[in-house]
Amino acid sequence: MRVVVVSRQPLWRDALSVLVAAQLPGDPVVTLDDVAQLAPLAPDADDLILLDPPAQCDPGDWLERHAEQLTVGRLVLMPPHKNVRWAKIAYARGFRALVPKDTASDILVAVLRLVVVGGEYFPCFEELGAIPDPIPGHGPRLSPRQIEVLRELERGRTNKEIAEHLGIAIAAVKLHVQAILSATGARNRTEVVSRMASGQSRPQA
Repeated sequence: MRVVVVSRQPLWRDALSVLVAAQLPGDPVVTLDDVAQLAPLAPDADDLILLDPPAQCDPGDWLERHAEQLTVGRLVLMPPHKNVRWAKIAYARGFRALVPKDTASDILVAVLRLVVVGGEYFPCFEELGAIPDPIPGHGPRLSPRQIEVLRELERGRTNKEIAEHLGIAIAAVKLHVQAILSATGARNRTEVVSRMASGQSRPQA
C-alpha cells in the first residue's frame, strides 16, 4: 500500500507526509502538487490517497473535473473544515472519509487506520442528521465518539476505564466497541487493535 498526499500547500503537505510516515510505518509516502499527477503513479485499490482541495473552489466542480483520476484507491478528502455539502458529494463518489484539516493529529491517524481496514468516517453526517444510505461494498462508518473509543482500545484500556475517561456509561462503551468490531471485521478487541496497527484490510463477506 502506498500513501499519496496531494496538496498545493507544500508546508502542510510535507507535515502530513511526516506524520503519516511515522504512524503508518512501512508504507511509502508519495507527495504530489496536483490531482493530475496521479495518473503516472497508476494507483491501485489498496493505495491511500489524501486530497487537499484548492481553497475557495466549488466541491462539485472540482470533483467533477477530476472524476477520471479519482476512481481508484482509498480516497480521503481533507477540506479546511467540516462541510456537509463536500461530504455528501465525496461520499456519493466513493470516498472513504472526509477529514477536516483542523482535525487533531491523533484522531486523524485513527481515521486513516480505520480507512485502511475498510471503514469510513464522515463526521458531519451524524451531527447534521444527513447520513446517506451506505454504498455497497463499503464498511460501516464510525462516529466521532466511536473513533475516540477506538483510540482508547489501542491504548489497552478496559471498558470501565474508557467509560471513566470519556465520561460515558459502560453500556455505551460496549455498543461502540461492537460497532468498531463490525466496521473492521474483527472478532474481538484484541484483533481490532492488531488489525489497526498492522493495516490489515477488512476481510470480504
